[in-house]
Amino acid sequence: MSEDTTAVPAAEPAAEPTQEPAETLGENGVKALQAEREARKAAEKAVADLNAKLQGFEDAKLSDIERANKAAADAAAELASLRTENARSKVALEKGVPADLIEFLTGDTAEDMAAKADVLMARLSSPGVPKPDPSQGGSGQAHALNGDPLFDALKNSLGIG
Repeated sequence: MSEDTTAVPAAEPAAEPTQEPAETLGENGVKALQAEREARKAAEKAVADLNAKLQGFEDAKLSDIERANKAAADAAAELASLRTENARSKVALEKGVPADLIEFLTGDTAEDMAAKADVLMARLSSPGVPKPDPSQGGSGQAHALNGDPLFDALKNSLGIG
């Protein structure tokens, strides 16, 4: 859409006659001249008002363009975010990363995220510290199913049979 704003230039004031109008025009001519001058002033004021109104419309159109540019920038940012989230989900699915650990896949590209996923999965699959076995340790004696190990330890320490 091209900008076709043609402003109407204000009319230039006419050269004032060097003679007194009353001498050459008469009473009716002076009244007509006065009416013409008042009409010209009103027309110039109307042109100025219309130019101001036109400028207001142009400003409103510019603000519409600015709003459209902002909306486009917001949409582009949302698209970039969705593409990153899509790449993160795709890498997590390909590498077998658990759903609760997807947030740890960071990076700008899918290759960066794949490298982080490889490290994460290597750490998850490495053997950790073994869990303690409750059947090991202690006195080595098996207690009866209904026995009380604390009571037996107390009796042994006091020497009560």
